[in-house]
Amino acid sequence: MRSTPRSALLAFTLTFALLAALAGPSLAESQDDLERKKNATNSEINGAQQSYDESSKAAADAAAVLQASQAQLAEAQSALGSVRGQLVAAQALDAQMQVKLAQSEADLAKVESDLAAGEQQVEASTDDVIAFTVETLQDPGAGLRTFNELVNGADPTEFTEQVAINNTIADSQLSKLDTLDATRVMLDLNEQKVQALRDQVQVERDEAAANLANITVLEQQATEQEASVAQLVQANSANKSAADAAVAADAADIAALEAERNRLQAEIQAEIARNTPPPSSGGGGGGGGGGGGKLSYPLDSIRITSPYGYRIHPISGARRLHSGMDFGSGCGTPIKAPADGTVRERYFSSSYGNRVILNNGTINGVNIVTTYNHMTRSVVSPGQRVARGQVIGYVGTTGLSTGCHLHWEVLVNGSFANPASWVG
Repeated sequence: MRSTPRSALLAFTLTFALLAALAGPSLAESQDDLERKKNATNSEINGAQQSYDESSKAAADAAAVLQASQAQLAEAQSALGSVRGQLVAAQALDAQMQVKLAQSEADLAKVESDLAAGEQQVEASTDDVIAFTVETLQDPGAGLRTFNELVNGADPTEFTEQVAINNTIADSQLSKLDTLDATRVMLDLNEQKVQALRDQVQVERDEAAANLANITVLEQQATEQEASVAQLVQANSANKSAADAAVAADAADIAALEAERNRLQAEIQAEIARNTPPPSSGGGGGGGGGGGGKLSYPLDSIRITSPYGYRIHPISGARRLHSGMDFGSGCGTPIKAPADGTVRERYFSSSYGNRVILNNGTINGVNIVTTYNHMTRSVVSPGQRVARGQVIGYVGTTGLSTGCHLHWEVLVNGSFANPASWVG
């Protein structure tokens, strides 16, 4: 029997329905599997991010301890340098005192020698004067005898010579008496000088002893400072080793986590490529067209405090990718959905704080997911549909945060992208 156009159309419709029935469960299963993989990927990425932040925080804490130890070490070394400077000055002063003391002791020795010589001279002069005095007392009439001899006919010349001799002897004795008096005066002065020098030497010896005692104290202080510095160096070395170990572990963790992230992202991208239809002229899901201008800003007031890109993390101090855009705003400022979408997840993370992940669907042939972090609270639930401009939560400072702000991320086919390329 020849088929009619009506029967042929019916047969085609049944065949298509059968094929659709056979293909339908497989396609739905693939989409469900993709969603499960993407959710698992996001969970692992969140865990990796949390582990990275915690590891970086540990490294930052170790670095802070190391910095404090180095500051203490610098202070101890400065104090040690000051003490050693005082020690050098004290030793120089002691050397000067020893030279001065040696000179004073030499002066004292000379004066004492002069004093001894003067005492001997006084003793000799005293003996001469005593002998002359005794002789005079024993023969008081020597002058009268000479005059009597002249009266009795002695030679006048002899008389004159004898008188001259007697006068010379008398003058000599008077001179010895004068010298004796002068020597006694000088002896008294030398005795006074010796006493003054002895007093000066004693003072200088006392000063030298005090300075030596000061040097001993300074040496003890220097020794204690050296011990303190040695302990600080040891603590510094231990802290540095701990910091290096933390940084090495952190780097290893980051490398492993990034490798896992890349693997999961590659898998997600492959799944999306297999299950995403070619783009049409009108776009789909969240809109059509190119990159910029497809999302609204999540806050009414736009004040970007940290753009997307590599930076020094404000908490950990490590250089890392800032995977989103930070908006500075007061806590409690409403956060709005930048496009229609579905709430995929809402949870609390030690690093991200209160967090919402929003699937904004397909925009220009690519899958767009946006995340909202550090919120004080959210007002949506997983699975809930939201419209562009709808409030999904409020700005906060939960998790690892230095102040009230919104950390906003845009993921394109599972990979972080610069949010500035997707807003207009």
